[in-house]
Amino acid sequence: MGWLRMFQIKKILLDDLKFAVNLTNTMKWDLVEEDFEYMMKLEPDGCFITFDDLKRIGIATTVSFDKLGWLGNVIVSKNVRGRGVGSLLVKHALEYLVNKRVETVGLYAYIPKVPFYKKLGFKYDSEFVYLKGTVFSLPIKEFTREAVEDDWGNIINLDQLGFGASRKKLLKPILLDKENLCQIAVDDDKILGFIIARRYGKVAEVGPLVCQEHCKDIAVDLLKNILNKLKGCKVSMCIPKKETVILKKLVKWGLSEFFPLARMFYGEYIENNYIYMAESLERG
Repeated sequence: MGWLRMFQIKKILLDDLKFAVNLTNTMKWDLVEEDFEYMMKLEPDGCFITFDDLKRIGIATTVSFDKLGWLGNVIVSKNVRGRGVGSLLVKHALEYLVNKRVETVGLYAYIPKVPFYKKLGFKYDSEFVYLKGTVFSLPIKEFTREAVEDDWGNIINLDQLGFGASRKKLLKPILLDKENLCQIAVDDDKILGFIIARRYGKVAEVGPLVCQEHCKDIAVDLLKNILNKLKGCKVSMCIPKKETVILKKLVKWGLSEFFPLARMFYGEYIENNYIYMAESLERG
């Protein structure tokens, strides 16, 4: 294992982003430099690049939300796989998050990569499904409405209950961007659920969605209404496999299941009963 000493891990800099995009393109992740700039802004010291001497060979990103952190975009160049570079990157990322007093780290892994992460201390939690597609006009449900600034505090609080930690630093900039969409369902001034979609022209990433456990019909209505506003756009989202009713609706509306993912955790994760859809693969 002495050859591991040849590898160096540093913070990602702007000059590294072209490499990061080209590397992730080999896996068809559809990332652009702005995606990495956003991660660097969220977690300035938590985005990493690995070098073999002067050659860039791998990347990983992290983000911390109080006691819960998230690991994403772990990838190394094909010609150095099997040499421990991925393990080195993950261990470095975990050390960074633990030093920030993060107690639990989550990630979404391709199913064949589950044994790799188990060896590094992660435990399997549940299966998610990544969907993509183009949706056309759907009937609108009147029970939900567009969120306004006065709703943001309740949205962030409900997201904390569904995710397990406050993601205010992530959600507030998304809500501030007028290109993005947010729908909520309220009953007697109590928020029952919300959904967010980030728009990039004719492309949109849908999530997070968080709803109270007993509000599956409301989750369906939120999805229907936000997808109606995204008609003609290429949309993607990540949802638990156990939400079979919602998955069947999404397929009926024009989305396709692209691949399964395993949600895994390093450290203790307290399960909850909220209906939850991921914000993104790299941020949970």
